Amino acid sequence: MNARLRFLMVLSLTALASACGRDGDTGAAPKGSLSPPPESGTDSRAVQIISEFDIDNIPVTDKDIGAFPFFMPPEGYRYVTLTLNTLDENISLQERARTIYPLGRDRIRMVEGRTLKVSLYNEKLKGVSEHDFLLVQRHYEDAITAAGGVQVFGEEVEIGEAHGTLGPEENQRLPYSTRIPVRVYVIHKPDAEIWLEINCGGGAGCLFTVTRKGKM
Repeated sequence: MNARLRFLMVLSLTALASACGRDGDTGAAPKGSLSPPPESGTDSRAVQIISEFDIDNIPVTDKDIGAFPFFMPPEGYRYVTLTLNTLDENISLQERARTIYPLGRDRIRMVEGRTLKVSLYNEKLKGVSEHDFLLVQRHYEDAITAAGGVQVFGEEVEIGEAHGTLGPEENQRLPYSTRIPVRVYVIHKPDAEIWLEINCGGGAGCLFTVTRKGKM
């Protein structure tokens, strides 16, 4: 068989194999192949797993904690809307919000209910002093634990890391590049869960978040 004839036979077999492959193509990627890249404009970041949390592990308290938001800031401070010197409830108060509370690295809890998100403002200091961070933390710790609250998280973390990679409408936090102390408390009432977060650090000073979740 001459070289030209051998070449024609190989060419015919190659074309036949190619046609058979197209007939049996299901459109699925072969096993072991990489998944196709996400379409332009989609978010391919993995959302952190929301951990299970059993509220029954927190003792129920019947102590009177007053009306929402339950706890006032330390003497000399008042609640204001973040980046403002006044409290704008149209921004800071949400009657039904989904708020992320950290419980550890890669562990977060989504709590839905009436929520207030504010910063602390000292009229005399025109802001908040770093020297007052510990004072603020102790103020809330003493008040919340006296009301039967339990601390469920307390570490120095990067905010974006602690609150997951959810979208801005769910996160509603400013991005921080520094690690700051974050403390989360839960008060278990007979008819509600009260979640509170206090963090002091970074350019935002001290932030206070509280969510009241009614029990089913």
